[in-house]
Amino acid sequence: MIQKTVPEYIIQVAKEISGRTGHADFPFFLFDADNALEKAKILISTSKKYFTDSNIAVAIKSCSLGIFCKLLAEEGLHAKVCSADEFQIALFAGFPTDRITLGGPLKTTEDLSFALEKDALIYVDNVSELRKLNTLAVNKNKCYGVGIRLSHFYRNGKYSRFGITKEEYINDILPILSNTDHLYLKGFHLYIGSNPENYPKITDTLHHWLPFLVEHMPSSEHLDISTNFFTNPEPENYDPETIFRNIHDVLHSYDPNLSERWKLIFELDHYLSKDSSYVIGKALGYKHHYDAKIIQTNLSINWITSIHNWHHSLTLLNDEDKDSTKDKQILAGFNCFEDDSLSPQGHYGLTEGQHFLIRSCNNYNMQASNEWTRKKPPVYIWLRGSVLIAKMSSSFTSRDLFHKEERICLDENIRLEAPSRKFSSALYKVIQFNKEYFSVFMAWPPSVNHECDTADYLDSCFLAHQNDKEKTHIILFNENPVGLVSLHTIDHVNKSGYIGYWLDKRVQGNGIITRAVNALVEYYSSRHFLHRFVIRCTTVNQRSNAVAKRCGFVHEATFREAEYLNGVFHDQNIYSWIPSDARCNS
Repeated sequence: MIQKTVPEYIIQVAKEISGRTGHADFPFFLFDADNALEKAKILISTSKKYFTDSNIAVAIKSCSLGIFCKLLAEEGLHAKVCSADEFQIALFAGFPTDRITLGGPLKTTEDLSFALEKDALIYVDNVSELRKLNTLAVNKNKCYGVGIRLSHFYRNGKYSRFGITKEEYINDILPILSNTDHLYLKGFHLYIGSNPENYPKITDTLHHWLPFLVEHMPSSEHLDISTNFFTNPEPENYDPETIFRNIHDVLHSYDPNLSERWKLIFELDHYLSKDSSYVIGKALGYKHHYDAKIIQTNLSINWITSIHNWHHSLTLLNDEDKDSTKDKQILAGFNCFEDDSLSPQGHYGLTEGQHFLIRSCNNYNMQASNEWTRKKPPVYIWLRGSVLIAKMSSSFTSRDLFHKEERICLDENIRLEAPSRKFSSALYKVIQFNKEYFSVFMAWPPSVNHECDTADYLDSCFLAHQNDKEKTHIILFNENPVGLVSLHTIDHVNKSGYIGYWLDKRVQGNGIITRAVNALVEYYSSRHFLHRFVIRCTTVNQRSNAVAKRCGFVHEATFREAEYLNGVFHDQNIYSWIPSDARCNS
């Protein structure tokens, strides 16, 4: 079923992109969305042919292409997620909550709570998870439907460590469900396994579980079948039609009504993505070793599909430049492993400087390629007959926190420190003490309910601080954190930024904010980091207006109903400071 030739339009697009200056030495990915969407439509129509109530699901990962997720949501597919973060991706892509399920072997309290808030179906993987889920449901005083993930045969006739066995369901799961008023059984999740060698494995597993499923299936009759078949090169008759027909026949042979009664969901995302994904690399040079030419490529071995099993997936982009010597070659990755090879010995015909294409690189390849030593490659997408950028290249420094010391000393009692989570405990207590007072002037305080909220915020502040996107400073008064002063919405082209601040009301009246703002302006203007500084505050915020005036800021304008706070639109004063104001004031 897997196509063994790469479409000519993919080859031409790969050639065009590889010829761009930015890809002279760096690899990139290319995803054929048109092909994948066509496969999605085939899966939907074929499943409807055999089952009255069926749907197709796709796994949403942190590395999934957002634009492709959006397209699948528009086609009516369901989404499978394993965390609250992936749930957010699915929502952002356009999947409604009733088409999102939470699964996977590890679910944190945050993951479970988020899914419960969205009233989404959760597949329980173990007894401990069910107990945790029941506790959360009790605390919320609501009743939720849950699914049970059944264990599958993994090797030598033994169950996988993931999922629930028949004995565990009878002895552990059923008693909990029978004795709670807050959880009820909604259905089962039957996982077949990754890359089954043939479809009989799928039907054999279904045969094995059918008596149990028929006996314990709730009235909602929800069955989710997950498998990654259709990913290896198979005989031509191993197609969606054959697979769905065989599953239908198994159900029909046991009970003719099952295929009509049960609500079936098939997760087949590998079929959609893997055959439509490509990585484009380059042969940078070679050396003679192991009685062959070792071709040094610009790809790392991490998760790139091995050509040992996918020999047909290697395509040379410039076939006319093919090496005619018939030397045996080995494609090597650049990681420091002696056996870091992308292929066995073979007559590939690669020459130095030649680009090549490897088909069947899924989301994990896109996430992990070049993970250790290089920035992540970009991902391009072929959609509606044209090429678009789907994921930008990203460097290691985009998320690393280097924690460089940076402080501004005002006097022996007051100084400004770079943001750090080491201040989170003290600042969280300040926020809680002042929450009602702060909420009169700012929208964010009600959302700070745990110390980790403050810690995570400080981490994000430091990342922005380090990358010059914002400049946030902790205000220390007599060595105690008492507030923040920051530069945000920084416009580097025009060298302007907005100043924000807040201070514990218990230390107000000591001139702390006025001195902190003056110090911030002097520090960043003297270093030519910014030229124009702006303070925005509502007209009713008398203290903040007074700070702007004491610091020598000039009132420029009053914007009508420019700030929405606590259900009311407020007029907003705009104050600014530029270096010439300092000369005028002096």
